[in-house]
Amino acid sequence: MYSPKNLLLLLVCFTFFLKTNSQTGPGGVGDGSANLMLWLRADVGVESSTGIDATNGDNVSSWLDQSGDNNDASSINAPNYQTAQHNGYPAVHFTSVSSEYMNIPDYTNFPSGNEDRTYIFVGEGSSGAGNQNLLYHGSTNTTVAGYGRRINITNNHNEISMAINGQRYGSTLTSSTALRVGTIVFPVGSTDSDEFTFYDNGGLIASSGLAGNVQTINTDNEIARIGANRNITRFYDGDMCELIVFDREINDAEFIIIHNYVSAKYGTTLAANDLYTQDDSGNGDFDHHVAGIGRVNGSNSHSDSQGTGIVRINNPSALSNGDYLFWGEDTKDYTFSTNSSTYREHLNSKWRVSKINDLGTVTVSFDISGIDLSAKQSCRDLEFVVDNDSDFSSPTVYSLTISGSTATATLVNFNDGDYFSLRYLDQIVWDGTSFFNGSGAANAPNSSDNCLKLTVKSGITGLLTFDAYVREVEVESGGTLNVADGILLEVDDQVVIDGVIDLLGEAQLIQQHTNTTSNSGTGVLVKRQQGTNSLFNYNYWSAPVNTGGFWQIGYLEDAAGVINFHSNINANAATSPTTLSSRWLYGYNGLLNTFSEWSAFTTTSDLPPGIGYTMKGSGTTDPEQEYIFKGTPNDGNYSISVTAGNEILIGNPYPSALNADQFITDNASVIEGTLYFWEQGTTNNSHYLSQYIGGFATYNSLMGVAAAAIPDASGLASGTSFSAKGIPTGNISVAQGFFTAIDNTGSIVFNNQQRIFAKESDITDAPIFHKTTNEKTAKVNSDKDLRPKIWFSFTDPSQFTSFLGLGYDSNNATTGYDKGYDGKLYRDQENDMYWMLNDKKLIIQALPNINIEDQLPVTIKVTDDGLYKFAIDKKENVPEDLNVFLKDNYSNSYYNLKDETIELYLQKNTYEDQYVIVFQENNSLTTGNYENQNLSVFYDKKTENLIINNDSILNDIQSISIYNSVGQEVLNFKSLDANRINMSKFSDGIYVIKANTAINKNIAKFLKY
Repeated sequence: MYSPKNLLLLLVCFTFFLKTNSQTGPGGVGDGSANLMLWLRADVGVESSTGIDATNGDNVSSWLDQSGDNNDASSINAPNYQTAQHNGYPAVHFTSVSSEYMNIPDYTNFPSGNEDRTYIFVGEGSSGAGNQNLLYHGSTNTTVAGYGRRINITNNHNEISMAINGQRYGSTLTSSTALRVGTIVFPVGSTDSDEFTFYDNGGLIASSGLAGNVQTINTDNEIARIGANRNITRFYDGDMCELIVFDREINDAEFIIIHNYVSAKYGTTLAANDLYTQDDSGNGDFDHHVAGIGRVNGSNSHSDSQGTGIVRINNPSALSNGDYLFWGEDTKDYTFSTNSSTYREHLNSKWRVSKINDLGTVTVSFDISGIDLSAKQSCRDLEFVVDNDSDFSSPTVYSLTISGSTATATLVNFNDGDYFSLRYLDQIVWDGTSFFNGSGAANAPNSSDNCLKLTVKSGITGLLTFDAYVREVEVESGGTLNVADGILLEVDDQVVIDGVIDLLGEAQLIQQHTNTTSNSGTGVLVKRQQGTNSLFNYNYWSAPVNTGGFWQIGYLEDAAGVINFHSNINANAATSPTTLSSRWLYGYNGLLNTFSEWSAFTTTSDLPPGIGYTMKGSGTTDPEQEYIFKGTPNDGNYSISVTAGNEILIGNPYPSALNADQFITDNASVIEGTLYFWEQGTTNNSHYLSQYIGGFATYNSLMGVAAAAIPDASGLASGTSFSAKGIPTGNISVAQGFFTAIDNTGSIVFNNQQRIFAKESDITDAPIFHKTTNEKTAKVNSDKDLRPKIWFSFTDPSQFTSFLGLGYDSNNATTGYDKGYDGKLYRDQENDMYWMLNDKKLIIQALPNINIEDQLPVTIKVTDDGLYKFAIDKKENVPEDLNVFLKDNYSNSYYNLKDETIELYLQKNTYEDQYVIVFQENNSLTTGNYENQNLSVFYDKKTENLIINNDSILNDIQSISIYNSVGQEVLNFKSLDANRINMSKFSDGIYVIKANTAINKNIAKFLKY
């Protein structure tokens, strides 16, 4: 059927491609090596006179060769470019009347001499008269043999023909002007066929003998011309789509593959071997980038094709006679969109296969260099999917190995009619009925889905009942995402709300990114918070949301809607929504302890995120009043300018708890380092400041101390939890406001790294709003705090109780004042107790280590004569056998606070130097009456080493002994090589060290803990 010395020329329209090791010629035949010498395609490489890609109606200046051999054509009389001429593909239109033609000026790579030829083209039959030339190639010298050959599609002869040496060989066409695929096989120097072979649309129409003459092309003055004859007297008239020249025989399998490719592309009908059927409209018009592999017999096969598309298929495992696999795509769009069945991101272009017989498994590769993956933010892999349905609802999924810009799947099995595409998982979707693609129960998101987006579809409501960590969240218009009580929704990046995200109960939202917020949308986040119900009591607030970048107090809602405000002194809970008093809306940013610095806010004041404000209760009979914040969730970085010497009312700006420790660390260069939270007693019944019952709970990097309060009948303080339950932790509640003092002019900063998930209800009987919280999951410091801490209580005759903190931190505290660890007393009560250090009143004192030699002065301020109580309220990480005494320096009396509450009758006075906290009595573990008792030691609990500080004594030691608390000698040394003694093998407790020198006996006590 085809001579082994045939040559093929193809005229077709198509798109691009760079050469690779795969077959990138027409249909995947020919790879740009010596066998594919010319490939002109009207859909790529056609340039206008300005040197840019031609558009409809442009005159064509250049037609660039896609074979890789640079046989570009340039215009003499420019033809015209026409788009969407044939099955949506363009053509270069030649008009004989205008004598339009093009030359290929570089002939060195064009086939010449004694070589095989085959020509295939897609074009229209010429409508002009005479022998119009589609292609002329040869010498212009007619006096020598082999002066040239031309290919014609003519109208007047209704033929496809080849002429050589003045002799025309041809065959009649049924319709000369229709677009068609014409093929001419021309053997040169043939000894076994001696004939031209002509095909129309893949079907054999005629053979013309050469009478045994060896045919060559004379290379003297050789030219290649498109659209005109040798003498430039006859011109082609019609559309040309592609022109391809091979200088080798294409075999029978390649012939079939190429003709199926051009037939699908241009919508022509093949006369024979129409094997690719997915180009039919009933099968979806998969007309683009058709390529194939297959085998006729052992001498005629083709097993590696890519063609003009991005898909390469090769390595068939069982390619036999009659086996073929073709593929083509429906569009040429290499972006991704969401599949409505699986909610995965699918390449907009998909492919379909025609499979004839069974060639086994194959390798499928994609050139992804031109694929738009810019929207792929997911960490999930790109996947290759095959399905028998175009919706890919139940695909076979193959993993891809990506090397450079090539993604490859191996051992792929296709069935006839299968679809295939690329996809990746980018989002978890709630569609109103089910979750899709999540890692949790019922495909919901969980804490491992941080690389995926969570989408709630328009007009529906979804419920999140497990903690989830996702990349971003989008709630479409009319959609609602309810986050169940106590659930954490953690998001790496943005939240887009065109519907509603409702954080029910103690649900919280945390965003993790470090840049400024990109939260957006026309919808709202809803967050509820409970405040005092008392008409007379303040809460300190800070909004977790904004509207247009600010918060106005007038946006606040209750369950009935937007809250009303009036100027009366008292709120009115009888209205619906409730009515609050605008008389008590204030902020503070001014000099320390200066009442006049309070500034009034209105309900329309624009408050930036992080600014705190005061608001009194509604007067409802309910145990607490619930308020609703609605707006865009606050997120990212915020800063507030502050001035040294001032104090400021600020607050947690986020819809999650705030990590106070991280906040203090981030602002250490600006703030004093201690935070203060206002609490008022429930028995308060006055708007007069002088009659307020309450105080400030305190927190810094060492510890928290509860606010002063009056215990009620249940043993709990009014307005806050008493004892351990009222101590603030490192977690600041949603919408909680607080004070801090400013050391240096600068900016207070809030950021997402300060956010933490902490539920208020984790502590039983937690108070309203300012609550002690436990940490749960995200952003929680897992290191257990092992620092020793003691809380002291001081109760006046009216039972009003204040608290005092003592803590130890060997890494950060000294015996001097340590900012952020020593905490200043914010507002002292009429009757109060506090530490004094360097003229500073402290509510928290920080020391490096427990030293039983310490004497820690406390100042006791007494306004009312009466009986006062002193007690240890709570201890953490303190040795059980550590004694703690309140010592009266004036009477030399010791009161044991370790085991009992002490009651002392005190008269009105300020006792500045009379009372100290000590850890031993004078007559316990006596040190003896020695001439010199200046031995100084320090116990390092990290290394469990006892360290002798006196180098002079160390050098003079003659012996040294250590005794336990019952007087037993546990260690004895004649001398020491270093100033450290390892105590790791001894139990915790009090020890005495005695050192003998030539002059003195030295003794000291220390506590091992």
